[in-house]
Amino acid sequence: MKKRILAGVLGLTLLAGIVTLAGAASQDRALVSLSYLNGAFWSDLKAVVKQEVDRDTSAIYSAAAGQVGQGGGTAGSFTPQSGVNGDVVTGGIGCGLVWTQGSALLRSGALVDATAGTEVAASGALTIGHRYLAGTDVTLVVSSNAAQWMAEGRWTVTAGEPLPVQLPFIDVSRSAWYYEDVSYVYQRELFNGSSPTQFAPEDKMQRCMMTTVLHRLAGKPAGEYSAVFRDIPDGQWYTEGTVWAGRTGVVSGVGDELFDPFSNVTRQQIAVILYNYVVRMGYDVSVSAELSQFSDVGAVASWGRSAISWAVGAEIINGRDGALAPDSDATRAEVAAMLHRFTIWTGK
Repeated sequence: MKKRILAGVLGLTLLAGIVTLAGAASQDRALVSLSYLNGAFWSDLKAVVKQEVDRDTSAIYSAAAGQVGQGGGTAGSFTPQSGVNGDVVTGGIGCGLVWTQGSALLRSGALVDATAGTEVAASGALTIGHRYLAGTDVTLVVSSNAAQWMAEGRWTVTAGEPLPVQLPFIDVSRSAWYYEDVSYVYQRELFNGSSPTQFAPEDKMQRCMMTTVLHRLAGKPAGEYSAVFRDIPDGQWYTEGTVWAGRTGVVSGVGDELFDPFSNVTRQQIAVILYNYVVRMGYDVSVSAELSQFSDVGAVASWGRSAISWAVGAEIINGRDGALAPDSDATRAEVAAMLHRFTIWTGK
């Protein structure tokens, strides 16, 4: 089966060479036209080879995929493997794998993406859920904090130098002021994207997002559900974090036993939430700053003044063009920056 697949891949490679030769030859001496080779014949042959690859590998790869996320075991000759950022993964010719979690880059060798029917480009990234086959001996390097895959054949994992984690978000450019902040909260698994490829840095931060992030920062302390707030039902993605935050006094409701989870959280409210968090975690909050330097100091509420003074003194909150903007909704990028500075201040 492996030989047939490799033969098909080799056949495509050889045909590519034939097409090149046909283009170099005189049109008068060509047995077939270059347009035909580049067009219908080339497309038909690729389709046939891909069909053969899919037919011969579908059973074993489907079996392997069925094991994804089931906590181990084997599927046929497939076994679960895992690695961390920088780990070097090497495989021999003809070995296969199903990539299931995290990211990795192709460092050397020829690796066929049997799902897409293409060859992975040099330094190209593997795609979650895709099936791969080594056309030669190959070397991969894990480029995320953690990764998992189902391996068939001779695959070995060795420790290597960690790589800068590549963000999967197409809306976070390296030149953005918040790039390092987003990278930090993403690597620490404090934030998820709004989708696998979008971080939505300018979207507003919601109250339930804030409690979820702080719960992760605290190490996800376990606890049974209780109706701390009437509008926080059991079983939602934000339930555990919001119930924990309500129980510990990190957050309070909006009145009438309600939390209003999907309302936007303001910069002033974030300062209060972080202040409550550090107080309950036993940190020294004696640091403070004079707020008169800000043009809108009068807009700071009496209930938020101590918290904002601490947050400015701890360099967690900066101004916006000389203003605190306490009642402005905080963006996801701003909260990522605040949490990054916050963890620097706490040393954790």
